[in-house]
Amino acid sequence: MSAKKLYVIGNSHMDPIWLWRLREGRSTWLNTCRSVVRMMKKYPFLKFCRSSSACYEWIEKCDPALFGEIRQLVEEGRWELVGGWVEQSDTIITSGEILLRQAEYGKRYFREKFGRDVRIGYSVDAFGQNAGLPKLLKTGGFDRYVFMRPMEHEKSMPDLFRWRGDDGSLVTAFRIKQAYCTMPDWTKKEQLFDWIDRLLETGAEYQTFFFGIGDHGGGFFERQIEWLLEAARTRPLEFSTLSHYFDVIEKTELPVVEGELTHHSPGCYSAVGSIKRDLAATERNLLKAEKILLEAPGPDGDADRARLDAAWNRYLFNYFHDIYPGTSIRAAYEQEVRDLTGAANLAATDILEKRLARYGATVKSDFLTEGGVLLWNPLPRPVRAVMSFDTWPDPNKNGRDFNVLRDAAGNMVPLEWLRAAASFGPFGTWGRATAVVDLPASGLRVFAWSYGDAAGKKLGFDRQRAALERFTFPVLADPYDTWGHGAPRLGDTVGSAELTACDEMADGAVASWLRAAYRWKNSTFKLDLIAYAGIPELFIRWSADWREPDETVKISLRTGIPSGTIVSGQALAVLKRRPDENEQPFIDWVVAADKTGTAGFIAGSLHGYDSFGSGELRLTLNRPVHYAEHAPNPPHGDEGYADLGEVIREFWFSAGRPAEELPAIAQERLMEAERFEITAASDGNALYRPEWKIEPPELPVTAQRGGAFRLWNPANRPRGFRLFRDGVEQASGELFPNEVREVVLEQE
Repeated sequence: MSAKKLYVIGNSHMDPIWLWRLREGRSTWLNTCRSVVRMMKKYPFLKFCRSSSACYEWIEKCDPALFGEIRQLVEEGRWELVGGWVEQSDTIITSGEILLRQAEYGKRYFREKFGRDVRIGYSVDAFGQNAGLPKLLKTGGFDRYVFMRPMEHEKSMPDLFRWRGDDGSLVTAFRIKQAYCTMPDWTKKEQLFDWIDRLLETGAEYQTFFFGIGDHGGGFFERQIEWLLEAARTRPLEFSTLSHYFDVIEKTELPVVEGELTHHSPGCYSAVGSIKRDLAATERNLLKAEKILLEAPGPDGDADRARLDAAWNRYLFNYFHDIYPGTSIRAAYEQEVRDLTGAANLAATDILEKRLARYGATVKSDFLTEGGVLLWNPLPRPVRAVMSFDTWPDPNKNGRDFNVLRDAAGNMVPLEWLRAAASFGPFGTWGRATAVVDLPASGLRVFAWSYGDAAGKKLGFDRQRAALERFTFPVLADPYDTWGHGAPRLGDTVGSAELTACDEMADGAVASWLRAAYRWKNSTFKLDLIAYAGIPELFIRWSADWREPDETVKISLRTGIPSGTIVSGQALAVLKRRPDENEQPFIDWVVAADKTGTAGFIAGSLHGYDSFGSGELRLTLNRPVHYAEHAPNPPHGDEGYADLGEVIREFWFSAGRPAEELPAIAQERLMEAERFEITAASDGNALYRPEWKIEPPELPVTAQRGGAFRLWNPANRPRGFRLFRDGVEQASGELFPNEVREVVLEQE
């Protein structure tokens, strides 16, 4: 059908970091918006949309006059606020909690500074759309969404549709045709007219034409404005806002689309693995700091809450779609991204450790004769936690190492000493204190270093050796650029690393540690498999000296499930896929599953896998690629490779667990208990610390702060819940299938 109207959307895509540093990105924000304001003054019919609270916040701080002019244009309805996030985030491998925080912090800014609620989600340059996104958009207060990828040649689907989430949420979505800005080769009027005519001839009845210069900003070319005015005399063009366009299309019948929208850039799932590791760790620390502030605010609680709030706001910037997917230049990662992440992590750990220390000063500790350790469970359900850190086995030179942890009631927990990070220590004794401890919901336990007979039976290495029999390490010749443009999978398998040694590092009642060594060409790596008492999952540490550029390495698991499905975590969603050999994204966990059980991996900072109908599940461990290499442009090599050299990946091997339990199990394995060494403190007033608990315990609580709990029901059936404080029920209800809900409790 010929298009009845083409809605011209003024836009200037501005990547704050990509092929440039943040300083250049910030200057682009200012210079582009100044240019756009000048043009809008000269051409009163122009309208312009701009996302990202980080951009507006910077303009407000640096050029208040410009900010005032933008506010006036917003009031006039000509400058449109879209996106509602801190930045245009990655939307394929970013966690659901982070995407909800993007909306929380971004929308709060727009409400405070402009008095507007942003309804239009806007992530036009992200490299795919996660299956959980419709639900998260609706939960975050959006009912409209604009994106571009996957593009027409990558996925056959309507350009205009209602996108339905797994909980039934519906958002009106449209996919941009061709580009989110004016194409760079439209330097002649005829080229611009040709593209407009092709859209009118082949496009939908109502569609958009994005007009403006990007990716490094720029605003409008004045001569192109004049060309558009000329085109509008003979063609059905209307200078419009996105809100008006949505008002028009929502009156029409639209098809419904469900599930994930991929497949664009699968190389991004694994590129620059170091930033994925650092951001995952920082996210967990920020969440723990929020929880401990709820439990123990203290006299400086308001100041710490403000510090944590600022840390979140700056940290969320790092999920920009050219940062977290690993597609920016090296200097950006080694400078601004490193600093923004480190500052947020420092704020979180300062708050966390200060309150752990306060607990240590106020809990009952008079039974600590030679010191001890405090353990804190950040989850509102009981957990079996691993404690493992480097310290003194015999600090007082008694001639024997501590071998148990003893609580105030005399209960003992076995203690084992593994090899520490360093081969020496103060006073000649040093080791890795390791114990497995049952912790109550939101609970503290205090233990004295002690001696006793609680050793128990050694674990042995049967579990590790059985796992090794199921693991291989295929290597792929990966010819693709950083993004993996045009890659259904990351290359052909050219071989498998050779097992060269297998050593029994430690065997005790708490842990057993088996180390396997491998070689591939000029590269070597060690695979540490650690079994912990009473924990079904095996901890895996893969430490490599990887010397093969453009060769991707995976760990392949023979699942024993040849005809099952692949079930994986998404952004607060669970997705089932058929094995198809393509590189696929996941968040936190991925398993092969059938009626008999599951087998797979729990990994907080690895996001790519492929699978085969023979029952092989392959987790991508390391993808050494040039920084910001974009086909068909050959890299000149000045910036070198990411993830080449010494690389460490840590994750868990899981087998036998029901798929429905894996969201909670993954949370327990990844959201580790915290510890703090203490000595007997002076008698003082005990610090009141409420103990929160969720029932049923397998229901994930993704965030807990300020009396608010974010609950997620990952099951396809309704589930009741009850929230307790100090054993007294505070809230109850029923969660719909796959629902995400924030439950706010009254404050005492």
